[in-house]
Amino acid sequence: MSTTVNRHGWFTSSLRFVPVIAMAAAAMVAMAPTDARAQGFNVFDFSCADQVFGVDVDVRGLGNTNVCVDADVTVNSDCACVGGGGNCPTDAKKQTEPTSFAFNQRLEPKNGRVFTTVEVPIDFSDSLCANLECPSGQTARLIQYDATALFTLCTTTAASGQTCSCDSTDPTAGEPIDTETCTTSDVVFGGRRDSCLRLFP
Repeated sequence: MSTTVNRHGWFTSSLRFVPVIAMAAAAMVAMAPTDARAQGFNVFDFSCADQVFGVDVDVRGLGNTNVCVDADVTVNSDCACVGGGGNCPTDAKKQTEPTSFAFNQRLEPKNGRVFTTVEVPIDFSDSLCANLECPSGQTARLIQYDATALFTLCTTTAASGQTCSCDSTDPTAGEPIDTETCTTSDVVFGGRRDSCLRLFP
């Protein structure tokens, strides 16, 4: 005895579910969160820069809409008093100086595109150790540092020369388009035989 499978009936029954699946998919798309593309903006790049402490920005489809790069920056500077010959004695005066600041940059599109690198305006040098008082014959030096910056990209209606912001309380700020967190660190002056670096385990 042989068994015959009614494939035509199964296929016809399956077709009844196609409209239901299509409607469900359309509902999911409608409920999906809007992004920069929904506003007509295409963020091709908003990432940490390679050569500097900052972000690379490439946004297209802006028309005449300006954008703002807003950053919250935190820097921890390890400073020590360095004697002659580049030595740090074991009892050297030292401190870790935390610094926090915000900065922003308003960017105008050219042909509907913003394509640039925004650098954090900070000089990683001994100037960060100005608050460390050293004994006579010793100099305050920056031994090492680490820094973090939270960048936010948004549209802005701030006028030329006006400070922009991506803060939700700022009436000139549009909806955030993207965010990026960047970090950097380096040993600037280890001291002779790393005598200064060893002060900061």
